[in-house]
Amino acid sequence: MPGMFLEFSILLGNPDLACRLALRTQEGFGFGRYLTLFVGLFLAFVIGNALMLLSGLILDVVELAYRFSVFLREQFDSRVLLPLLTKLTHRQGWTPPKWVSALFLGTVKKVGRRASTEPTPEYLWWETLAKQLLLKRYGLTEKSLPYTSFHPLQAVLTTPTAEEFRGSMLMNASHATGWAALVASYFAPALRTKWYIAFGLFLIASGLLHAYRVAKYLSDPDLGDSLRLQAVLREFPKLRPSGPAQPPREDDADKGEGEL
Repeated sequence: MPGMFLEFSILLGNPDLACRLALRTQEGFGFGRYLTLFVGLFLAFVIGNALMLLSGLILDVVELAYRFSVFLREQFDSRVLLPLLTKLTHRQGWTPPKWVSALFLGTVKKVGRRASTEPTPEYLWWETLAKQLLLKRYGLTEKSLPYTSFHPLQAVLTTPTAEEFRGSMLMNASHATGWAALVASYFAPALRTKWYIAFGLFLIASGLLHAYRVAKYLSDPDLGDSLRLQAVLREFPKLRPSGPAQPPREDDADKGEGEL
């Protein structure tokens, strides 16, 4: 999609350039009409693939930046904010405001949770559901389960989907299309209007926001093992909606009596 959008934008915004390229291809290489069309489609695929790779690279950079920001936030909370709030709330002869006390209690709770080695509630739920999955789906028994932690099974038993790891394919394609719009405006000056540039920037901003949400979902420590927990829940069949019990039909009853 991004490659086709780029070529169509250049064709509409600068038809002289598109005609010169098509004529040069036919005269220099001896390509016919259909072969020239095939070359155009092939170039659209290559350019679109390159723009999609650029979108994925930006997603990786956003995720790396988010992890670094989480590290800086943790260091700031434990080394700067917590000692400062401790001095303020324990100062003699001064009653801190409510918001300072609430901020101090919240910071103490966050720092203590990060430093704790206890399993998170999400992991405890995942371990319980993973055990039931092994017993019911894979035919294991309580005695055959090893007396060790279920943590090694997280990487193999409940693998998140590609969309959860890389985000929505439609949003990534839209992000790449935004960059294609900016590239097309470079080759076609007629496209350098405020509405066309705003459209491309809108697609890029939407893609960056989507990349931020994916990075937050993957790297936020407050979410814990929610991704793995969601993956193990998919392994269980969905419950059917409960409804009123239907009385047996007469032909079913007669059939049952005949079998007896």
